[in-house]
Amino acid sequence: MERHKRHPLQLILGLGFALAGIIFLPLPSHAQSGPPQQIAPGVWFTVGDSGKGYSNTAIIEMRDYLIVVDANYPGRAKELLAITKQLSPKPVRYVFDTHHHGDHAYGNSVWTAAGATTMAFAGVTSEMNRWEPARWRNALPKRPDLQATGETDVQRPRMSVTGDKLVLNDGTREVDFLFLGWGHTPGDGYVWLPAERVLATGDGAVNGPRNRLLDANLANWPNALDKAIALAPLHVLPGHGDVGGIEILEGQKSFLVDLYAAVKAQVDQGKKPADMKIELPKPDQWWFPDSRPDLRQQDIETVYLEITSHAPAGSIPHEWK
Repeated sequence: MERHKRHPLQLILGLGFALAGIIFLPLPSHAQSGPPQQIAPGVWFTVGDSGKGYSNTAIIEMRDYLIVVDANYPGRAKELLAITKQLSPKPVRYVFDTHHHGDHAYGNSVWTAAGATTMAFAGVTSEMNRWEPARWRNALPKRPDLQATGETDVQRPRMSVTGDKLVLNDGTREVDFLFLGWGHTPGDGYVWLPAERVLATGDGAVNGPRNRLLDANLANWPNALDKAIALAPLHVLPGHGDVGGIEILEGQKSFLVDLYAAVKAQVDQGKKPADMKIELPKPDQWWFPDSRPDLRQQDIETVYLEITSHAPAGSIPHEWK
């Protein structure tokens, strides 16, 4: 998706507190994504190059090892391996896939080859088993980094997390892996640092028009975001777009609620997606811009599918596009 400009809401709310204390560090010259940003001592955030389809990544330092949030595509995973070595001499022990989409998980084999254990909530593996290797094969002709792996399928996470919460605490830092419910995908994982009040959301919340709703439970997604908002994070690290604060969660939720209501109102009038003219409140346009008519129409069609099928959109057979 296209690179986005900085949103006025983020300028007003974010610069005052969400970005306070963030330190930007230099990257190796070969990396094309944004430089690592130090969110808190031992916690970094990197913005992936959207032109290459990369997602964002968080890196968390523990006493003896590092945790990486989101494996990314293989090309970015190799860059991130080099970045982690610059940030800390400690090895990457765990790589957490927030969900099953390729830009967050197709680099799994790069990390395991480097000695890390990939992990995710059980719903991530279930969705991989449902949709792969078809999606991998569809992406293969367009992605040299997938071709270079020589693989024919995404490597499943080596560790599957059951239940709604896993806590890692080595005496220096607590890291909570949270499943807040089916939102963007059935296996959505969030990473919460309670002492630092930092929340990495994967694509459960993004900053701008950077999400696809095809695998979502649109009726329940706002409920998951309510749980994230209740944590009262100071720093929100989205799956795509710039770092910010709680306004990212609130904005993502408002957009989803307003879009669902607007489409339902026109469904109740007997309209089909091609006939719908959806106008959302101005703040929602950050997630639903006129400049992306293709994404707008796909969002409308996906909400329509969920409403008329009386089931989560992601539960209904569909094509990833």
